[in-house]
Amino acid sequence: MRDERGQSMKSQQRGIQSVELGCALLLALARSRSPMQLRDLAKAADMTPSKAHPYLVSFGKLKLIAQDPATGQYDLGEEALQIGLASFQRLSPLRIAQEELKHIEVDSQYSTAVSVWGNQGPTIVQFTEADYPLQVYIRSGTVLSLANTAAGQVFAAFMPRPVVVGALKHERSRFAGRSEPISVAALDEIVAEVRKLGIARSIGTVVPGVNSISAPVFNDRGELVMAISVMKPGLPADADPKGATARAAKQSAMRISQRLGFRPPD
Repeated sequence: MRDERGQSMKSQQRGIQSVELGCALLLALARSRSPMQLRDLAKAADMTPSKAHPYLVSFGKLKLIAQDPATGQYDLGEEALQIGLASFQRLSPLRIAQEELKHIEVDSQYSTAVSVWGNQGPTIVQFTEADYPLQVYIRSGTVLSLANTAAGQVFAAFMPRPVVVGALKHERSRFAGRSEPISVAALDEIVAEVRKLGIARSIGTVVPGVNSISAPVFNDRGELVMAISVMKPGLPADADPKGATARAAKQSAMRISQRLGFRPPD
């Protein structure tokens, strides 16, 4: 009820329509990968060039946009850059992940984990267990196998290859690591599937009957920042790469990535 009332109040709050219209131009420039001509910028903001031009003049005075005198094209200005940098500096990837994963934990009763690359390899920095017992013996600080855990496979797929290959020598000492060493060729097969699907899956291999799906989170430079994992008891079919659990993991990871400035390739 509280959430519904909050949404209702937001929808009833009065705004300034001209500000909202003008900001559509700034957002269109932010989404563009290059400067834009007036006609293209206006079209992207769903307005006519004659309507867009006065907004651009005002934004130019505020240095939120800049116009190239040679080409006439518009781009974001120095003050827009300062706003973006200030926002980026205040970002906390872990806090953003925690906020996002709360929705999964409450809505679907998944256990969740966040992992980063530590000095010993993929390391859990946050683990939240659902109300039901999961019987997975991990906690914050647990270092994960690159080959045999879903989160580890995400790092194997998206971390720089020399780093991953160098980390293989410590594989057997990690959580779910095997005594027999895994070859680089065998790891490459795993990596190929993870990159193809966009997720990694552990289907009852670490704990019988428990499926784990992990997805990568990227920063504004397209670098891997963390892996988020969702875990739940179930059948192998529940880990279908097109199923509900996989979608929840991928969509959550993408929302976190976008908040960190990541833009998927066109």
